[in-house]
Amino acid sequence: MGDLVMDDEFLARVENDLGEVKNRLYEPLDDLRAADTSAVGEPELVDKVDHFKNKWDHSIDKMCEGAENAKKQLEIIRAEFAKIDASLAAALGGK
Repeated sequence: MGDLVMDDEFLARVENDLGEVKNRLYEPLDDLRAADTSAVGEPELVDKVDHFKNKWDHSIDKMCEGAENAKKQLEIIRAEFAKIDASLAAALGGK
């Protein structure tokens, strides 16, 4: 049986990165939302650009929702590992 190792520093970075996903994805989306799609000219192309913009908007929302859920679960995992670590240290006569 192998050792269970948890790198809290790494998990904290992942948790932080998951928290930044929304900012990183919504910034370009806000630019896309503000864009004047009629500037592409051809009406059929305008429709396709608008369709893409709406699908991208929905997809970004779903990705951000998933990232936020993952971040919350990672917070729980880190807290539980900290409790287990403290209990194990106490049981071994450490802290």
